[in-house]
Amino acid sequence: MKIFYTLFLLIINIFNYAFCEWYTISHDGILRNYYLSIPSDMNSDNPAPLIINLHGYGGNATQQLYYSEMNEYALEQNIAVVYPQGLNNSWNVYTYWDTNNFDDVGFINEIIEEIISNYNIDSDRIYACGMSNGGYMSYRLACDLSDKIVAFGSVTGNFMLNPANVSDCSEQGREIPIIHLHGTYDNIVNYYSPTFDGSLSVQESIDYWREFNNLTHENIETINNFVEIYTYSKEVSNTKFIHYKVYGGGHEWFKNNWGFHSSEELIKFFLNYKLTDFIDSPIHGDLNGDNIINVSDIILLIDYILNFSSPDFNSADLNNDGELNILDITLLIMLILSD
Repeated sequence: MKIFYTLFLLIINIFNYAFCEWYTISHDGILRNYYLSIPSDMNSDNPAPLIINLHGYGGNATQQLYYSEMNEYALEQNIAVVYPQGLNNSWNVYTYWDTNNFDDVGFINEIIEEIISNYNIDSDRIYACGMSNGGYMSYRLACDLSDKIVAFGSVTGNFMLNPANVSDCSEQGREIPIIHLHGTYDNIVNYYSPTFDGSLSVQESIDYWREFNNLTHENIETINNFVEIYTYSKEVSNTKFIHYKVYGGGHEWFKNNWGFHSSEELIKFFLNYKLTDFIDSPIHGDLNGDNIINVSDIILLIDYILNFSSPDFNSADLNNDGELNILDITLLIMLILSD
């Protein structure tokens, strides 16, 4: 029976990778490569989201394709996955050990542009994740390419601030959804502080992005004896920072033996977000359309309530309870005070 099951898995894997092709592009005068997996049912009426899946230090695109098993979860949901190849088998993430001074942000941006021009990709739903050094790179993209990529994930990779400009992430102009999966026994990329390379520890990353996104709520879920899921959120948007803390977990892409699969959880998280939810949406609570929230919006909201009418009820109903009342005023005051 075990032999038949193994053969079944092999057939499934062959099917999943059958749509994968190797591409070469020139960036900064250097030929660079990536694998692209395209779902079979993608067509003009069914554009596919795109996930950028980045390998770890010393690894390569082929290894990440098979090791992460992301195609098994992505293709059946009409999701394309691209596996870029880093020069020197690494990514430029500002660390002393990455042996990389190449323009990897520009390379990934060019990959996105090329894939969008050649395939029916939903440019509103592009995501990035990676393993180890690839996780570091995903964090870097959160700071440097958030105009193209909406949400980000890291598996066993820490967050390294740009040493030349530590405030660059704060210039994104929007909230950044992130999921971070990490084992407490990781002997390559330390879970706890201080880290070996000056990157932020997992907790320091949580603190950074909680403040960045103004995430005021914390929820902790235990799924088994080894895994805790920390969710940081707030009432006025869907933006979250989710952390899978794997007690005893090492430097690995966590799979079902831990009670979850990293690829499956990354995909579930990503599909909650579209870029236009952040880029084109008005400021929550800005009722008069002047791109700021202040006492003028409070006065306007009070007028709406007293006159039992609003030209844009959904915007004025700040807590989404179907009514305009003192609760909306209270929430608007809280938004102003927290800005």
